[in-house]
Amino acid sequence: MRQIATILCACLMISGVNFAEAKSKKELKPSQTILLYPEGQAAGKGLPETEGPLVSNGYTADQEVRAENGNLTCTGDNARMEIYTPKKPNGQMVIVCPGGGYLYCSPREAEPVALRYAAAGFHAFILRYSTESKAAGNAPLAEVNWAVSLLREQADEWHIDPGKIAVCGFSAGGHLALMPGLMAEQKPNAMILIYPAAYVPNIPGANFMLQVLTGRREVTDADAEYFNLLNKITPDAPPAFLAATSEDMITQFGALPIAQKYAQVGRNFELHIFQYGPHGYSLGDVTAADGSSRMLDSAFAKWHDMSVDWLFRTFGQPQFVDKSTGRLESRLKGMGISIPEGAI
Repeated sequence: MRQIATILCACLMISGVNFAEAKSKKELKPSQTILLYPEGQAAGKGLPETEGPLVSNGYTADQEVRAENGNLTCTGDNARMEIYTPKKPNGQMVIVCPGGGYLYCSPREAEPVALRYAAAGFHAFILRYSTESKAAGNAPLAEVNWAVSLLREQADEWHIDPGKIAVCGFSAGGHLALMPGLMAEQKPNAMILIYPAAYVPNIPGANFMLQVLTGRREVTDADAEYFNLLNKITPDAPPAFLAATSEDMITQFGALPIAQKYAQVGRNFELHIFQYGPHGYSLGDVTAADGSSRMLDSAFAKWHDMSVDWLFRTFGQPQFVDKSTGRLESRLKGMGISIPEGAI
């Protein structure tokens, strides 16, 4: 059991490992960045309703969280949301929650994923939620709940439909993406869960996520039960899209039992289990592989297009407007030229 726990721990953290130094020299910047705690989490100051979470996560500078792998240090007051605006918006949006075992936010599961959804017409929001000691008190749930609330409040400003918000999460980020749909006041309208963790066994070596989220070295079975999201799936859970591989040990703690529970309660879901591949594929292509051929898989890479198709089937096909055709039609009419309906 301890060997399984060690492997489980490694799987939950591997999604963000930097496998190579080869990175693009050109960094694409988000169109807007919103700091979740501009006055500092350590100061215990909350933010105005439209600018950030209403309460701090209770962290103070003299607190320390320890886990089996040693001391967990403060990551700084850098929790934020980065916004990528598509060239041709379809009115739908995706909040991306990278993985990393709640110890960090994996860059491989952040910008590459957001850019891919933006290219498909979605407003993409990367939620770089609190990690390590800043996650104590389950701060990430409060933050994703705030993010969904903010997007609905400012939907007109971003030209998005407040009823078409999806949350996409990887590994521990999949655990986080699942939480608001089952536990938060502001539920997303759909969830995309890529090799997610649905629950964490309370055994040494595997329960570091529970230690981080509770802020305590000693966690109880009650803590494990609280963060076991399988028992919180009900018929009113948002529809879910799931993708994982059969070789990934996390699949037995995530995608498969989530799908089984969804089937039991009669809720809509779509499940894709690919035969080969380790934990942490991200997109499965060169844009997110960080130079590692081990992170490339042409079969698993299909999940993103599948998720886009699923979102369109869930939210409805977007209605794009061809502005060039509209301008041509307007000019022809201005010249007094009659155009039969449907000719252009």
